[in-house]
Amino acid sequence: MNDLNEGAHDKCAPEPCPVRLEFDDLSHVVELTDSDGVADALATVLPAWGIRQGGPARQLEVPTTIIQGDGDRYSFRSWWSQKPMTRLGLAGATCGAVADLVQAYLDARPGVFGLHCGAVRVGGQLIAFTGTYRAGKTTLVTRLGLEPGCELFCDDVLPIVPQGAVALGIQPRLRLPLPGAVSGVFKDYVNDNLTIFDHRYGYVDLPSQAQFGTTAPLSALILLSRQQGERARFHKLETSEAAAHLIRQNIADPGEVEDHYDQVAALAQGMTCLTLVYSDIEEAVALVCDAFGEGAAPRITDLGPPLDLLARLEESEPADLDCVFGQSEGVVERIIGADTFLWQMDGRNFFSLNPVGGAIWALLEDPASGADIASALHDVFPDAPIEMIRSDLSTLLGQMRARGLVECHDG
Repeated sequence: MNDLNEGAHDKCAPEPCPVRLEFDDLSHVVELTDSDGVADALATVLPAWGIRQGGPARQLEVPTTIIQGDGDRYSFRSWWSQKPMTRLGLAGATCGAVADLVQAYLDARPGVFGLHCGAVRVGGQLIAFTGTYRAGKTTLVTRLGLEPGCELFCDDVLPIVPQGAVALGIQPRLRLPLPGAVSGVFKDYVNDNLTIFDHRYGYVDLPSQAQFGTTAPLSALILLSRQQGERARFHKLETSEAAAHLIRQNIADPGEVEDHYDQVAALAQGMTCLTLVYSDIEEAVALVCDAFGEGAAPRITDLGPPLDLLARLEESEPADLDCVFGQSEGVVERIIGADTFLWQMDGRNFFSLNPVGGAIWALLEDPASGADIASALHDVFPDAPIEMIRSDLSTLLGQMRARGLVECHDG
């Protein structure tokens, strides 16, 4: 995509001239300054998104992602954030732009369900893999996509419409270096097929990846639970718990509450719902392929009882409210409907907050003690007992700290 940037600096010398990238069917622009490499990277990881160089900035405001280059480092400012992320590598800056473009894709399609998951079609059956924090979904689905008869649909977000789930044709992105537990063969494949990479992240070319716009009915939802030393095995996942995870993992605007719940209930009831406990990724891949590789229905001979992973997801050490807390770097805030979603670039995790939680996050823009935040909340909700406010706040801050969303400062 060097032609997108050809002559740009000459026309605007001595000041660098921003290059505005536009995309088919999206009202969203990526504005690049001294970032020719990012333009080429986006063309590589988004091969069918109709990327083209746009004209001068319009008078009407268009949602814009801004990336500024400085040597081999970049600053990235999301359209949904007031603060830039700085000193990113090439793959990190590309990842930020891709995340904004996927969100713009969802926003442009009211009623679409945006499931935060990895998805692979195995033996003709499309399976969505989601899970708790650091469950290993991206590594698992990328590895699974290399198996014969498997087709990677996504490693991060799966749009779901009435006609089925839609592949966006985005190359999978792995955190580097790969975990030591993955096989040597998989490591060699990744190293030989990295397309865009830096010191922290790498995009991988998979020949079996589904092309942009490919649709398929969603056949199964598998909740991942990575547990050290445990053999790979399936457990039953109750429909109600599957629905709860679908609600948590939707990053699109839910629209009307009743319609949203009806959509979630229909999704959960129409799928095979399972929990996959695993430690070794090769064991997990073999188990999934054996269960879904042939036939219209999965073949599972050893199905364990349901596990209460929602409770485990909420477990964390309560925060000490005497500490001074602040927002961590590398976290992008997005308002979707009435909720605030925090997107963490490092692990590409989403953490959802209700309106009160969103207000607490806003208060953390300037470091503040937990005690001061509790007092501020009590001023807003004087009828709520202060001890209940402190307890709920301690739990929330503990969860956010455990996920790297907030930091405890010395004061």
